[in-house]
Amino acid sequence: MKIMKELNKAGIGMFLTAVMASLFAMNVASADRGYVGESEIEIEINRNYAKQPTFPRKALRMGTEGYVIVEFDVDTDGSILDPYVLEAVPQGTFERAAIKAIRKWVYEAPMHQGQSVKVNNVKVRLTFAFAD
Repeated sequence: MKIMKELNKAGIGMFLTAVMASLFAMNVASADRGYVGESEIEIEINRNYAKQPTFPRKALRMGTEGYVIVEFDVDTDGSILDPYVLEAVPQGTFERAAIKAIRKWVYEAPMHQGQSVKVNNVKVRLTFAFAD
């Protein structure tokens, strides 16, 4: 019985830690930059929705922090296209969580010279860190 109480306390503590960690798992900026067309004109695009990544359980148990840099395109309707990892520290820990979250992001429809455009090579850094 005492062991069950301790496990419940540990489970609640781990859950609260996961919630706090996920709150700090994303960069704060809501505007990103990418490139339009063959001429590589750089424009700023704004996020309408950015799902918070889930802090991986194994990283949480091990107390591991890190970051992932992801590159993707934004379609004319603001949806994410083809996200992939450019860099991850430590490797093999946060990549899946980062990609899974970014696939659900939505941007304002990118506009350039009054027309809706596709934006290429948008790079974002997601930091997975525990609250101090």
